[in-house]
Amino acid sequence: MAKKQLPQYQCKSCGDSFSRWAGKCPSCGEWNQIEEVSNTSAGRFDSPILQKPKDRKYTDPKSIGSVVSDAHFRTSTGFSELDLVLGGGIVPGSLVLVGGEPGVGKSTLVLEIAKNIANEGSVLYISGEESASQIGLRAKRMGVTSENILLSSEVYAENISQMISDLKPKVVFVDSIQTILKESLVNQAGTITQLRESSQIFLETAKRTSVPIFLIGHITKEGQIAGPKVLEHLVDTVLYFEGDRFNYYRILRAVKNRFGAVGDTAIFEMVSGGLKQVLDRHRLFISPESEERSGSVLSSVMEGSRAIGVEVQALVTKSSYGQARRMAEGLDNRRVILLSAVLEKYLGFPLSESDIFSNLAGGLSIDEPSLDLAIAASIASSFKDKPVAREIGFLGEVGLSGEVRSVGQISLRLKELAGIGISKVYIPQGNFKEVEGLFSSLELIPVKHLQELGF
Repeated sequence: MAKKQLPQYQCKSCGDSFSRWAGKCPSCGEWNQIEEVSNTSAGRFDSPILQKPKDRKYTDPKSIGSVVSDAHFRTSTGFSELDLVLGGGIVPGSLVLVGGEPGVGKSTLVLEIAKNIANEGSVLYISGEESASQIGLRAKRMGVTSENILLSSEVYAENISQMISDLKPKVVFVDSIQTILKESLVNQAGTITQLRESSQIFLETAKRTSVPIFLIGHITKEGQIAGPKVLEHLVDTVLYFEGDRFNYYRILRAVKNRFGAVGDTAIFEMVSGGLKQVLDRHRLFISPESEERSGSVLSSVMEGSRAIGVEVQALVTKSSYGQARRMAEGLDNRRVILLSAVLEKYLGFPLSESDIFSNLAGGLSIDEPSLDLAIAASIASSFKDKPVAREIGFLGEVGLSGEVRSVGQISLRLKELAGIGISKVYIPQGNFKEVEGLFSSLELIPVKHLQELGF
């Protein structure tokens, strides 16, 4: 007598399977997401990852010397700044994830890249969110008329994989990965299971065909790429497209890159005809006015392999409420609170009675300890209402006892400050011997403690 097959239940949100129904999923905590499925349709039973391949010959191993000697020919995106972020261009067979908030310009960016690459070969653009006519309207506005850009509204990952194998395009764009489905799964599009399984298909396709694939990913309310970080572990490169939708400038930052440096950035300007890369970034995040203002000081930060000059601003006012406020925009609010406490203890500033507002000009967001000295100097300058000359820069990390600690890559930072017209820089005592005599145009002042700044 055949054994009766028990029903199976699967969560549409996380994809886990259970032997009985429940109102709340024990794995992800979501309500009303568990449904009955057949054993053959459940994702974990038919996943190709768990099935042992039949009659499949393994790939012959190669010596590491022969593999290293085969240099990859990279494809240029048409943007020199973006090529730098990618480590020199698009690597064949790579899987790249581009994440960003809605409306920041992700679709515009990939269409610009497609426009540039279409001169060398065919480009496949998979759009699960917009129709071909909608993309055509954007392409007309951007001046994209190439016949080599092929549009498709296919949403099944298996069909897209077959399409890539048949067409062998120069590069593939999937906009967005949250709309792609694996046909054998019962989960809705955008769930963790669908994201993981569909991305796995694209990863295998990219490696097998040597066709680079760009996946466009949405950002959740928590500021992460939807899926909780599942995609970041699968792909080769993760790029975040940042910026206020009401601001002209956009920043593309590499947070993971197997083929280049992590942290490099490319800056774009949103214009009526699309995106335009910004090549001269030296004074991009610094106010153009040359007049001296209290609470405004200059410094430099590292973005990947390059340094960028920045302007740190602070406003210290008498508190109108019972408890003083500490607010930061573009900076770590906890660092501002810490540094205000250090200034109060070691420089005698009664900051507990004042509101402190700190800002990084230009819309840039940085969390780097090397800005501590600049933040402290800007707060002290605003509190004393004592302007700091525009020819003076500040570099250094500040400890809880007020000591100024060394920072890394001091030479690149000083070179950037010299390039924007700085002639005098306060640096940590620990970095002084490293750069002493290297910059004839800079007067370097080593400091050990905040008290040596003279406020």
